Amino acid sequence: MSETLIIERPGEPVRDSTGSEVPGPPVRITVENSSIMSPYGVTVGSSTETHDASTVIDTRRVFAAPLGTDVRPADKILRGDEVWQAEGEPLAFPLTSLARVEIYVKRVSG
Repeated sequence: MSETLIIERPGEPVRDSTGSEVPGPPVRITVENSSIMSPYGVTVGSSTETHDASTVIDTRRVFAAPLGTDVRPADKILRGDEVWQAEGEPLAFPLTSLARVEIYVKRVSG
């Protein structure tokens, strides 16, 4: 867990020119001492390929961050040029030697 990654989420709702409520500008939160890693320490991780005459690859990993990090199911995790989509609810592991928060993330490429 030695990377500095960015959590991005929609900003507070604002009204557009027609008066409709729309998401505000994205909010970015820098998270030090974090990582995107394979679940359960497995070196390979999980990925699948779609076989419908396309080259889509769906990769799943875990975003791990220091305990107390505010990460939510609809957040995006930015790692350089990679954009990972958070999925599900975060889990807190406060009683381990490496106390942290984890959430599953997914990246679709191709």
